[in-house]
Amino acid sequence: MAIKKAGFYQQDPISGSAFQLFIELDEQELVCMSKSIESGLIVAFEQFELEKEVNDDWNDVFYEIKTISKLFNQTFKQVSCYFNTVEAVLVPEKYLTATSAEDYLNLIYGESNRMEVKYEKLSSTKVFINAYRIRKSLSELLSRQFIIFHTAHVYSSLLNDIMSRAMVQEQFVKIQFYTKHFILAIWKGGRLQMVQTFKFITTEDAMYFILRSTQQFGIETNAAVLEFSGMLDKDSDLFQQIKHLFPHFEFDFLTPSGIFGEVLLEYPNYYFTPFYKLTI
Repeated sequence: MAIKKAGFYQQDPISGSAFQLFIELDEQELVCMSKSIESGLIVAFEQFELEKEVNDDWNDVFYEIKTISKLFNQTFKQVSCYFNTVEAVLVPEKYLTATSAEDYLNLIYGESNRMEVKYEKLSSTKVFINAYRIRKSLSELLSRQFIIFHTAHVYSSLLNDIMSRAMVQEQFVKIQFYTKHFILAIWKGGRLQMVQTFKFITTEDAMYFILRSTQQFGIETNAAVLEFSGMLDKDSDLFQQIKHLFPHFEFDFLTPSGIFGEVLLEYPNYYFTPFYKLTI
C-alpha cells in the first residue's frame, strides 16, 4: 500500500522533454522529484510511505503510486533512480573483478538468485567502488516503466558529497534519517571508516547502533563533529539524545530554491536534504 505523505508542485509544466525525474526508493518510502533541465531547479516534490513487507509484490506498489502521483506515470527526458538498500559494500577498486562484487555481497548478505548486482565508481575518489544489489523484479518493473533510466545508490551520493569537500574533520560522523532506518558514516583521521544502514523501531535501538559504531572506531563523541539531516523531528526523544551525545552538532541544511521554498514553509530545513542532494 502506498500513502502520499507530501506533494508540492509549481505551475505546469512539471514533466516532459524539458525535465528530469529523480526517484529515491527503499522498502519504506519512495520520493519523486522533477527538475527543470534549463533552470536546474526542482519544480515538483512527492513523498510516499510504503506499507509493505519485504516479500510483497512491487507491482501492486507501483500501480498504487501511478494512480496518486503527478510525476511517476509521466514522461521525462532523463530518469535517475537512487536505491536506498541495505545490501551494499565498498570494494577497493584494485580488488574488483567481473565476479568479485557479487562474491563480496554473497559473503556478507548470503546468496540469492533473485538479486541483481550493480556497481559504480565514486566520483570523489578512485579508491572505492560501491557494489550493491536490488531485486530483479524491481529492476524489471522500472525498465518497463521508464525504458531507459540511470541507476545509483544513495551511499554514492552521500560519500561523494562528503569526500569532495576540501577538508573532512579529524573525527566526523554523518547521519541521515529516514522513516524506519538511518545511514551512519564515520570518518577518522580524514579516512572513511564505515558507511552502513541500520533499521530501528525504538529510540533505544537507534542509540545502541550509534554508540556501538562510534565506540568500535574510537570516536570521541564530545570531540567529533556530527552532521545531521533527514526525517526526524526536533522535539523527538531520539533527536534530543543524539544532540546531547554530540556537542558539536551541525545541520545539513536544505537550499530553499525552486519548489523547496514552499516545502520549507511546512518542514524543517534539514528534513528533506538527503533527497535534494540527489539532484545536485
